[in-house]
Amino acid sequence: MTEVIKSGSLNNIESIEFEKRCLHKARETGDRNREVVCLGSLGNAYHSLGEYHLAIEFYQQWLDIAKEIGDRLGEAKSLSGLGNAYQSLGKYQRAIEFYHQWLSITRKIGDWTGEAICLGSLGNTYEYLGKYEQAIEFYHQWLSITKKIGDWTGECICLGSLGNTYESLGQYQLAIEFYQQWLELARFIYDAYGGQCQRNGEAMALSALGNAYNALGQYQKAVEFHQYSLEIRKNLDDQNAEANAWFSLGLVLEKINRESEAMDAFCHARETYQTMGLDASLQDCNHAIELLSQNVASAVSPLWFRRWFSHLSQFIKAYSNQ
Repeated sequence: MTEVIKSGSLNNIESIEFEKRCLHKARETGDRNREVVCLGSLGNAYHSLGEYHLAIEFYQQWLDIAKEIGDRLGEAKSLSGLGNAYQSLGKYQRAIEFYHQWLSITRKIGDWTGEAICLGSLGNTYEYLGKYEQAIEFYHQWLSITKKIGDWTGECICLGSLGNTYESLGQYQLAIEFYQQWLELARFIYDAYGGQCQRNGEAMALSALGNAYNALGQYQKAVEFHQYSLEIRKNLDDQNAEANAWFSLGLVLEKINRESEAMDAFCHARETYQTMGLDASLQDCNHAIELLSQNVASAVSPLWFRRWFSHLSQFIKAYSNQ
């Protein structure tokens, strides 16, 4: 359904008005198939705007009609939308309920792609809840399917998610194994087909490896991986990601007493955060600079170290809306 919203030059607000007119006409003419298309598009549009409660209303209507007319694929997609909306609201248990219903349908109708995406969404939601063993179980199922169907993009995201979960459990060597597989696959895809998305994935994998080696106290390796990530970030049109790479590099340089280089990295990061108006990141950066100036080891917010995982989560959500 997403294609209806993305087509042409309409923005979300204009798309909503257009789809509402189409929905009214579909209901007047009794065109049930067109009605579900409009409901799905409206749900997606409101979700994109962050109007999650309104999105849920339209997804629920979509689900009800899909059940009524026996549209199993539409039922699965509407359940996906409901799960994503509840996850965005932080209502994770409710999201899990819809994801499990979605999973059941994908398995009944033999939709391997839908099943893979659903497994990723379940793993992602369990990880948000801190239920790492359950997350790992779903991620491994997801990984198995992505390999069967040759979904390299999904496989990359899954490998990163597994690495992140093992890192959350303090199992850094296992995390590194999955991050390394992610890096190798991202590089293979980029070498074969190019594309900024895969280049971005490579940079994320390098950053994740840097974080894991940092946690193991292998700081020189951590520096190398963060430097590789930074070099890629400089060539991508993503200022926030570049600033994050500078900041991560600064944290590790500080630990090996390369204070002047660390300060330079923090200042690069701060300049970008200021430009972009990223207050939370700017606060962490200013704190790190202040502590470094006082020759005190940085103790920035733990939230910082999971920001790159939030990036991964967004990949999974975007992936599930394809």
